[in-house]
Amino acid sequence: MKPEVVFDGRHLRAVLLPGHKDRLVVTFDYRMIGRAEFTADTHSSNFARGGYSQLSIKTRRNDWFITPDTRALEETVAGVAARYRHVSLLGYSMGGFGALRFARALGAETAVLISPQFSIAPDVVPWEERYPLEGFRFDPDRGDLVPVAMPGLRGLIVLDPFMAPDLAHARLIRQHFPGLALARLAFGGHPAIRVIRGAGKVWTIHREATSAAPERRLICAEHRAARRASQGYWRRLALRAGARRPALAAHATAMAGGLSPQAGDGPGDM
Repeated sequence: MKPEVVFDGRHLRAVLLPGHKDRLVVTFDYRMIGRAEFTADTHSSNFARGGYSQLSIKTRRNDWFITPDTRALEETVAGVAARYRHVSLLGYSMGGFGALRFARALGAETAVLISPQFSIAPDVVPWEERYPLEGFRFDPDRGDLVPVAMPGLRGLIVLDPFMAPDLAHARLIRQHFPGLALARLAFGGHPAIRVIRGAGKVWTIHREATSAAPERRLICAEHRAARRASQGYWRRLALRAGARRPALAAHATAMAGGLSPQAGDGPGDM
């Protein structure tokens, strides 16, 4: 089946790729350094092989989906999602926020969110210093998750607990979305699946995103299995150990030095 553009706004866009199952997986753009236009329409081959319909929600800028199009998009995707018996969400960083913002409109049952934000408004999260320009432009009223909270939304927040801002966001999110459990991937970075990505195991995230009851067990197991060969993991561990645990820092630095960079080891851009 061919993709169908179901919403084509100035700021936001939504593209549906139908599948044969009565289940919809909704994905969201993540933050990209230098984003200045809609990216090409792409879909997950893993979801397509599974027969799932895919709704891709895209944004022209790194605006966390809070734009003059936001409410119109809500109305449109609510009608699209109503065609399906089950709706699941998958979002990375900015996309994780988008999933939370539209979860109620989509009537979602489950979500897998990797290192999401609760807000980027400086008055709401003054400790969030990674997105100063986007935060300055962010509309805290239109981007407020409290009015659209879903206590019944089940799933996972996947995060590196040593990324202090990500842990703080997760705790705020769980106050209003308590059905989301934490999957802690130590020294996974931001987004937290960088070790898993480097090992070529992103399918574990897709598997849980399509599960009726997402579990952290498989994701955490793949992270543990992959971390020994991850240069980025050892570098982040060495940085954390620092002067407080010099022996551990030295060991981690030596481990990192003996490894080649993987896909998840470069600077994050989400």
